[in-house]
Amino acid sequence: MTSYGYRLFTFQVFRGSKRTPLDLADCKGESYQEIAESLLKILSVGTAVGDPTDDGQAEVEAEGTFGKPALRVEEVRTVENTIRATVWAGKFGSHEKAIGDAAGSDTDIKDKAASNLFRVIFTFPEEGDIGILAVESIGRSCPVAPLIRWMTKKSRDEATEGNNEGVWWRISASPLADEDRLAEMIREGQAQTLVLVRHAITAGRTRTVKDVEITASLAVSGRLEKTVQVVQGWYRRNKQAEGIEEAGVTNEQGARQLAAIVGPQIADMDMDDGWVQIEDPDGQVKRVKPTQMTDVFTYRLSEDHPPVTPRFYAAVRETALGIQPAAKVGIDWPVS
Repeated sequence: MTSYGYRLFTFQVFRGSKRTPLDLADCKGESYQEIAESLLKILSVGTAVGDPTDDGQAEVEAEGTFGKPALRVEEVRTVENTIRATVWAGKFGSHEKAIGDAAGSDTDIKDKAASNLFRVIFTFPEEGDIGILAVESIGRSCPVAPLIRWMTKKSRDEATEGNNEGVWWRISASPLADEDRLAEMIREGQAQTLVLVRHAITAGRTRTVKDVEITASLAVSGRLEKTVQVVQGWYRRNKQAEGIEEAGVTNEQGARQLAAIVGPQIADMDMDDGWVQIEDPDGQVKRVKPTQMTDVFTYRLSEDHPPVTPRFYAAVRETALGIQPAAKVGIDWPVS
């Protein structure tokens, strides 16, 4: 069965390669909502093929489109402080034929990009540098990364068209984590094991190799709740560190905490990496460790068929309103 859901991200905008995020309401006299709408409409004119880098574009020119990702935006519209769009995303040559319900009605699609349609919502604050982006997920697919990269590429192309060297905007998105949801996933049994690793330097001191790997069950009495507490501690410490620009919990520190849960013998083995292994309902295995926590959050809505758009938007809005205060984001979402 194919599952339908969504993922949430915070996004910020930067001027070119600068590192200071801009007020989304004032990007050199223009709101980023207007800029983003324009960029999305540019991406609706044709199909964006390949990786939006110089090397990626060179590959398309030299090798053709086969095997390259494809993206096209459509149905861009503004509703109050939101932009809502749909995005076709797929890959050229990923399927050979679309078969019909009768002989002779098949279509060869080896030179086409078999694609799915994803809904996207950009939501903007009245003031401030953090917005929220919601992107639909279908099974394991969620095209947030190519969409963000292509928006940045098109902005840069527009600014440098001809001999001009104008201003361009770089957008950056980060998954919007949810501490309570993470704990719920672990408790529900989606997390079943802890994996602990120790590395060693080769004799020639040329590289690092895996020396020991230990897998420990969470079914042992007491381990589950202790693991939840440790992971929540990572989340809180990392969020706190973001606010004061300090380093958060390292993977090595996290590994030591997990090793202590397994037992004193393991704790004394100087493990330097470790994670909680989670298997989502689609069978995808993900790792949760201090530097890799936020890619596990997919909010499921339905099986086998996409939810209607009003339900999709209502679910996104409800989830975002519940977790955005923890990210210090204050956005007034339209009711519908």
